[in-house]
Amino acid sequence: MIDFQEKMSEQLQQFTTYQKEALETMQAKGAAAAESYEKFARYNLDVLSDVVNYSVEQTKLATSAQNPEEFFSTQIDAASAFAKVIEGRSKELFGLVTDAATTVSKDIEEATKATKETVVKAVAKKSA
Repeated sequence: MIDFQEKMSEQLQQFTTYQKEALETMQAKGAAAAESYEKFARYNLDVLSDVVNYSVEQTKLATSAQNPEEFFSTQIDAASAFAKVIEGRSKELFGLVTDAATTVSKDIEEATKATKETVVKAVAKKSA
């Protein structure tokens, strides 16, 4: 009976240790996910700001141009400038996606390694 209680106590302690390790890992990954979310949310806000600025500029242009030639010339210049801004934002997005993918790949690799180590320990302990 005492052997059974000791084994149950040992298993409960082991379970508690696994739970603690899992929670610590989840908290770290949650913090990384929150940081990544913030980067993407701020990026989206910046892009939206660029679109609003361009739209307002186009609206003002429609009411301030003195003649059609000035309107079209200014509109082409504004569209070209906006295209350059969006091109820069595209590169920025690519960087964000690359960073996120690298983080996820690293996390998967670490989780796989940790799981393998846990299984190997459990099998070794069971075999002993």
